[in-house]
Amino acid sequence: MRSLNFFSDNSHPSSVSFKQIVRQLRRKQTDEEKELWQALRGRRFAGFKFRRQHAVGGHILDFYCANAKLDVELDGFQHGLPGGIQRDEAREKFLVEQGIETLRFWNHQWQKNRDGCLLEIWNALQRRTGCVQIMDNVEEQKFVPPDLTKIKLEEKTNPSP
Repeated sequence: MRSLNFFSDNSHPSSVSFKQIVRQLRRKQTDEEKELWQALRGRRFAGFKFRRQHAVGGHILDFYCANAKLDVELDGFQHGLPGGIQRDEAREKFLVEQGIETLRFWNHQWQKNRDGCLLEIWNALQRRTGCVQIMDNVEEQKFVPPDLTKIKLEEKTNPSP
């Protein structure tokens, strides 16, 4: 997710509108964002509709599902720098106040474990909406939810002292 303040302090002149910034971000996606968008776009992901570079209250969310109020972020190294951490914390606070949950993945996580990232997204969608799959346009869907009876869930145990 990107913040309007972030851009006004950096490479975008103040004469550039917020809408223009969003359009520019859509055109200049990272390779990781392009790949994730291919998985999420056009209701391909279990029938859920996602928006790309969606503006909410002066912030730009990488991928947003309005039905689940879920923001999915793919972050590069700049989010690990002190300024990036502070911006993300302020943005996160604002989004929580709006009832929006953020799932955040590092670019290297997406590169190494796409299926794991997609499963985490699906888990959040299912948890937030109660829906496993939206049955509209099923033939167009690329991500089919896993058979829950075949998934081995890790049991949480408390280690002995």
